[in-house]
Amino acid sequence: MFLVFLFSSCNLPKYYFKDDSITTGVDFSEGKWLLDRIQTSKENEDKLTKMTTDFFEKKLDQRFNTVFNEKVLISQKNNFPLSSEELKQIKIGTNYDFFIQIKSGNSKNELGAIDATPARFNSNLTNEASIQLIIYDLNTKQVIYHKNAFGVTGNPEKSNSDVTFSKSSQSLLFGSLKKIFKDLDEKSIL
Repeated sequence: MFLVFLFSSCNLPKYYFKDDSITTGVDFSEGKWLLDRIQTSKENEDKLTKMTTDFFEKKLDQRFNTVFNEKVLISQKNNFPLSSEELKQIKIGTNYDFFIQIKSGNSKNELGAIDATPARFNSNLTNEASIQLIIYDLNTKQVIYHKNAFGVTGNPEKSNSDVTFSKSSQSLLFGSLKKIFKDLDEKSIL
């Protein structure tokens, strides 16, 4: 067993934002907030919804709800991102002030959690995931927060280890959402 750890390496995940044009957070101190159904695979939907609900309930308490728990007039599947006309219809149908949309992107899962492929064959393999979060002000019909976070892990180019440990694309997806929540925590007004 000692030899396995001696000749192994860890592929540490890296998380980053793409197109970080909105550099401010949001003002959580006012308004009613509504979370749309998260656009992701069935296997990730429950966990992402729970993570998101937990985060926003801590910030907003009774001023936060999801489309699952609220009787609102809204389509089952909304475009991503929403147009100004769609935002107007959501405002009329819900009477909420802010609307949150989340969509996971493409993921790549080329490495196993424990991978024993010889290093010369797997040096370019990666696990990747991405997720976007958009918050709209339904009163002004404007995007007030938008982040696109990516998580990636892969074999270092110069690694000659034949056993590696990597995060799955699913774990990277959850880590990417946590990066967005950390950004909201750091930049927003409570």
